[in-house]
Amino acid sequence: MARSSPRLLRIARVRFRRTARKLDFETPEWMRWLTPWGTSLALHALMLLLLAVLVNVMGHDESKGEFPKIVGQLSDDVTSLHPADRAGDPFTTLKSDEPPSLSLEVNPLPSVEIRVPKLPDSYVMGPAVNNMSKEPAELTLPKEPSQPSKQPGRLAASAKAMTEGAGVFDARLPLMAPFSGRSAEGRAKMVRREGGTVESEKAVELGLDWIARHQRPDGAWSLDTNPYCKGAPCPDAASMITDTGATGLALLPLLGAGHTHTSPGRYQKTLERGLFWLVKMQKPTGELFTGGGNHTLFYSHAIATMALCEAYGITKDKRLRDPAQRAIFYINRTQNRSDGGWRYVVNQDSDTSVFGWQVFAMRSAHLAGLEVNKAVLRRSREYLDRAVSDPSLATYCYMPGRPQSPSMTAEALVCRQLLGWPRDHPAMLAGTAAIAEHLEASQERNIYYWYYATQLLHNMHGKTWEHWNARVREGLIGMQAAGEGCDRGSWDPNSPQIDRWGLMGGRLYTTSLSLLTLEVYYRYLPLYRDQGGEMAGADRDPDEAPRPAMAGPAK
Repeated sequence: MARSSPRLLRIARVRFRRTARKLDFETPEWMRWLTPWGTSLALHALMLLLLAVLVNVMGHDESKGEFPKIVGQLSDDVTSLHPADRAGDPFTTLKSDEPPSLSLEVNPLPSVEIRVPKLPDSYVMGPAVNNMSKEPAELTLPKEPSQPSKQPGRLAASAKAMTEGAGVFDARLPLMAPFSGRSAEGRAKMVRREGGTVESEKAVELGLDWIARHQRPDGAWSLDTNPYCKGAPCPDAASMITDTGATGLALLPLLGAGHTHTSPGRYQKTLERGLFWLVKMQKPTGELFTGGGNHTLFYSHAIATMALCEAYGITKDKRLRDPAQRAIFYINRTQNRSDGGWRYVVNQDSDTSVFGWQVFAMRSAHLAGLEVNKAVLRRSREYLDRAVSDPSLATYCYMPGRPQSPSMTAEALVCRQLLGWPRDHPAMLAGTAAIAEHLEASQERNIYYWYYATQLLHNMHGKTWEHWNARVREGLIGMQAAGEGCDRGSWDPNSPQIDRWGLMGGRLYTTSLSLLTLEVYYRYLPLYRDQGGEMAGADRDPDEAPRPAMAGPAK
């Protein structure tokens, strides 16, 4: 009777048996140490393969505009009943290496909609979660002493600064290592404490690599990075032209991650060439704008000024001090004296979008120890009073008299924080609650809005921050370009959906703001810390504040 098995199958079986018998008697050395963990490795590889298939099957359908739900994953914030002294960014009266920790036990929040790619339901916090729940004892700050302070003058000045709205610019409060979160040790600790993960830091490193690869030969960057791609160009081009603005946008995430032009490192030469290109381009007036449409002048100048100020503040390189100070003087001189703001050209009616970047530039200068004009700050507060869109001062508009805008509200409230409003200011609580509610409902991708909203909610902490942090962090990680192409590590302004301003700013714009958003944990020390190291006013959660209705387009 003929055998039913094919001849090749019989041959394979015979050879398999012979090989097995040979291995029994002559086992190779590499197989002897492979056996104890080889099975585990194979099983884990199989599980990862199945997970990848599951994610692909359950991913979003861009053609239908459907974006599935992702789940928040952090628990209630710690609370405090101690009064605030604004001991965080950029001031602290505590000589401590570390800000206080958050509550990090996993406690999923209700599912919410966001226009970002699908994540597996089993995803919680990634490999960092185990480390985040085990804080070293030496990182714990002491509680507020029961004995009276031996420095009543300093504390009295702090309290007076709070009531007068002096904010982060008050010279009576001491600067204590304002950029310390960017050191290697500080960055690792802040990521763990403030809500970052291993995955978010990997995304930052990939993004920085993309930025460095698209630097021009002369040291600058352009919003249109295609001419500087390696291999096939990245699939987009920007419509705006502003080389100083693009260079500032490229330098800020590199500086934010702790890289400098004076210390040996992967991006030392990248930073040096970019910074001194800016210095070379600066005009005698201090202006850093080198050309392009007038509507980009003050955006570009402020962003480039931030880069010079932060580079000087971190390194104290004397070659940068005068250029950075001249750039700040230019901001001072060009403020619109009638309304307190800035726009596209000098003395034009101001808008909140351009205004916010000037305030951020002055904050960077102050952190670096440079001079900031107090009269300019006073007029800046007056501009915000004009830009409110409701009697409670909780929401803001693009230009005074126009309808309210969520993105302008987020930007204006961050400026309010920097200029002196305490965390428990009623309008701050109400405005933050309105922003958090609008973020939940919004179906628009707008990294400009997310950049400011993330800073606002991070400064406030509480449940709103925990919820939004999980969503924006994982959303940005999911949208980052993968693969081995030239675009690896960047954020496409057109995919998975079109960013509101991405077609104008291009890939460099969306990538830089995405990186700055993912660096929120350590770029600046946390705002609103009390003497015991807890969140001041954290018992007054923005979730419980009255919510003004958010309406109108997001600028």
